Amino acid sequence: MKVLKLHPLMTISLLQMQFQRLLSCNIAVYNGRNSIANAFDTLQEAGFPEDILIEFPIDETLSLREFEEELEDKFNFTLELCNKDNKPFTNKGLHLFQLIAAVSDHYKNGSEYNAQFDLTLERLLNNRQGPQPSC
Repeated sequence: MKVLKLHPLMTISLLQMQFQRLLSCNIAVYNGRNSIANAFDTLQEAGFPEDILIEFPIDETLSLREFEEELEDKFNFTLELCNKDNKPFTNKGLHLFQLIAAVSDHYKNGSEYNAQFDLTLERLLNNRQGPQPSC
C-alpha cells in the first residue's frame, strides 16, 4: 500500500518528489487564492490545516478526479495531477492504478525510488522535534 505523508512544514517541492516516487507523476499545487503555489512554499502556506505529520493511505482504485477531490476536502489545499511535462492529465476518469501501471512500463524494475525524499522528510521531522540531547 502506498502512503502519502503530509506535514505542515513540508515544501511543495518535497510533496512533488513524493508524488513522483509514489505515483510516478507530477503535481501542481494551488494556494487558497487559486494561484499556483511556489515550490518553496510550505503545505501550511497552501492551506494544510494540520499541525502534525499525517500518513494518508492512497486508494489506487480512485479516479484522478476523485483522488484530487478527496485531498482537497480533507487537507484544504488544491492539487492537480500532471504528466512528466507538467501538463494536467485530461482523462480525469483514469484510475490511479492505471496511471501507475502505464508509467511503470517505462521502468525495467517497475518502480523508481527517491532516497532524497526520505532523507529530507526525516530531517524535517527531526527539526520539528527540536535538538536531541547529547550524552
